[in-house]
Amino acid sequence: MYKDGMLITTGPRERLHGGLYGVRKYIPEKCEPGYSCFSATGSGALTQYLMDMKGLIVYEWPIRGAPLAELLPDGNVIVAVGISDGLEELLPDGSRAWIWEGKEGLRWPYHHDLYVIDEDKLLLLAAIREPVIPGVYRKGLEPEFMDSDVVLRINRRKEILWQFSFSEHIDELSSLSGLPLPIPFMWKKGDELSPRRPYLQDWTHTNTVEMLPPTPLGEKDFRFKEGNILVSFRSLDIIAIIDPEKDALVWAWGLGILDGQHHPTMLDNGNILLFDNGTVRGYSIVREINPVTGESVWEYMDKGGFFSPFRSGVQRLANGNTFICESDAGRLFEVTPEKEVVWDFYSPFLGQAELYQGKHIYRATRYSASYVEPVLRSRRGEMSSQIVDAEGCQIETYYDMVKFYQSG
Repeated sequence: MYKDGMLITTGPRERLHGGLYGVRKYIPEKCEPGYSCFSATGSGALTQYLMDMKGLIVYEWPIRGAPLAELLPDGNVIVAVGISDGLEELLPDGSRAWIWEGKEGLRWPYHHDLYVIDEDKLLLLAAIREPVIPGVYRKGLEPEFMDSDVVLRINRRKEILWQFSFSEHIDELSSLSGLPLPIPFMWKKGDELSPRRPYLQDWTHTNTVEMLPPTPLGEKDFRFKEGNILVSFRSLDIIAIIDPEKDALVWAWGLGILDGQHHPTMLDNGNILLFDNGTVRGYSIVREINPVTGESVWEYMDKGGFFSPFRSGVQRLANGNTFICESDAGRLFEVTPEKEVVWDFYSPFLGQAELYQGKHIYRATRYSASYVEPVLRSRRGEMSSQIVDAEGCQIETYYDMVKFYQSG
C-alpha cells in the first residue's frame, strides 16, 4: 500500500473459517454452469483438479508443483513447474508433450503467469539477474543484485521471439504511474514500520501477463488496443500496459489505491477486473475499473468474511457473474452483479509434498462443459461391469459415468 510517501507491505495471514469443506452453497438457476480447475497451491502441489458444480472431482493431472494451469481446447493442459522452474504441456494421461526450461541468461525461465496466444505461441513471465541500477533503491538499502522481470513471447520450438525487460523502462513506469524514485519500500510488523530489506531484489514481483482482447475502447485509444499486454506489479501496487509495437509502457495505474493486487484482466467492455488483495489494508476488494478514468464501476467486498493478502484471482463469467479465488482461505465462489453469493466452495485439500502452503488455492478457472468434454472423453479403458444406469444398462465410457453421476 502506497501511503504517506511510503510503499508498505507486510507478511501473510490466513483467513480461517468454520463449517464444512467442499461446496457449501449452490443455486443452479443463478450460476454459470461449468467446471473449476485448480490445485492445492505451492511448489509442493502434486495434483491439478477439475471439479464440477456439485464438488465432484471429474479429472486429475499429476503435476510437479504447479500452482497454475491452462486447459487447452484439445484436452491437454499447460502447467507451471513450481513457481519458477519452467512450463510443461501434459496430455490427458499426464505424460509430457512439451517442456520449456528457459534459455541461457534467464535467472528464472518462468514465474507466476502465462498466456496462450495460439497453438504455437505463448506469453510468459521470466526474470533476469543483473547489477543494481542506480536510483532504484535508497542508499544503504541496495541489495547485491536485482532480479528484474521480463515478458517473453516464445514459440513451441522454444525460440524467444520478443523480450521486454521492465528494468529498461523504469523512467517510463515512474512517469506514467507517479512512482517515486528511489522506491520507498517499507515493511510493517505490528504497528512498526522499518525499511524493507527482505526480498528487495525482486523489486516488481510481476504476477500477471495477459494480451488485450479487441474492445470498443481499444479501437478508440491506442493504449488499450488489441494485442497490447497487461501486467501487474504486486510489489509496486501498479498495473500497466505494454505496447509491443512501440516496445514501451503506455499506461500505468493503481499507486495509492491498490494494495498487493493480482490477476487484472480486460473485459469485453474495455474495463479491467482485478483482485485487490489489501495486504496492509486488512480486507480484499474485487474491482472493475474504467482504465481511462481510474474509477471503480463495480466492487465486491466483505470486510469480515473476505480477505486474501497474497495470491488470488478473478474471472468474469458469460452470464455476468464473477468467479473469485480467495487464495488464503482456500475458497472459490461466484457472485452475481448484485453481489449475491450463489456458489461457494472451501477446499478440503491440503498442500502436498514437502513444500506446501496449507490449503491455499493460487488461482482457479471456470470452464464450460463443452470446453472440458475433450479431456473427459479422452479417458480410455474398460469400465467396471458393476456400474449401470437407471435402466440397468452397463455404462461403457468414463464420460458416460461422469454424466450418470451428475444426473442424480
